[in-house]
Amino acid sequence: MDWKESCRARLREHLDPHGDIAPPWERFPDHERHTIGWRMGAGEDWLGLWGVFLEQLAPDLETRIAYLRRHPPAPVSWADAVHDVLYPDESGDDDGDEDEPAAAAQRRAALLEQGLIAPDAAFTTWLGQQKGVRWPWERSETPEDAARHDTRGFWFWSRQVAALRSAGGWTPPVVPGRWRACARALESGDAGPVDPRQGLSALARFLCAGHVKAPWELGLEVADFTDSFEDDMGYVDAFRLWGISVLDDESQLRRYLEATRAPPEWRAWAEEQFPLE
Repeated sequence: MDWKESCRARLREHLDPHGDIAPPWERFPDHERHTIGWRMGAGEDWLGLWGVFLEQLAPDLETRIAYLRRHPPAPVSWADAVHDVLYPDESGDDDGDEDEPAAAAQRRAALLEQGLIAPDAAFTTWLGQQKGVRWPWERSETPEDAARHDTRGFWFWSRQVAALRSAGGWTPPVVPGRWRACARALESGDAGPVDPRQGLSALARFLCAGHVKAPWELGLEVADFTDSFEDDMGYVDAFRLWGISVLDDESQLRRYLEATRAPPEWRAWAEEQFPLE
């Protein structure tokens, strides 16, 4: 039995009461659009199941819109996939039109107007799936490991906890020893002074505090970027890792740059490092 046949054989056990399989952005909201998680493990398997489901779904537009509306809107970064769900006969077309960026922008605008995609949609979907708070040290031994390997999930948790903290009357649990450096940030929302040379540690403390500071807010320069994904990366590179993991649409980036008053040279850097459509 090949992989596709295996997906067909297992599809029924994953259907919901409507006879649907959840679209990938609902099943794994903590997977960003282009993560390797869609090419291995549970994410890859779910894409296979979803593909088999879509092959069996009636091709008319009304049926497919109804399917999408039974589920949360997709992040803007999934606009191409949503378009392919609606128009399966166009899926995979590549005519090399010079106006493809303009056509893609028109499709995104139409999907936004229909409510089938939405800015910052993944966090809302993720939050609706939570039953209480799951602490990051339950998944990662150290803050640096969480910042490095669970960046998007860590960020969603950060936003959840920040809301609880601001509501008042909430006390965090005692953190384990290897997370002790984050205790103050988690309790008070103040990360305190950080060492920009220890990028992952600094990022983890900002996440526990509920706000990721921009490199320019720390007095860093674009020249401090070294294009590293190593564990000893500095803060500019850790910030880049955070951005490519959590930003799903241009409006998110624009709001962040405006809120942090990014200087022109940093705006240009961010637009290059986070090429959002």
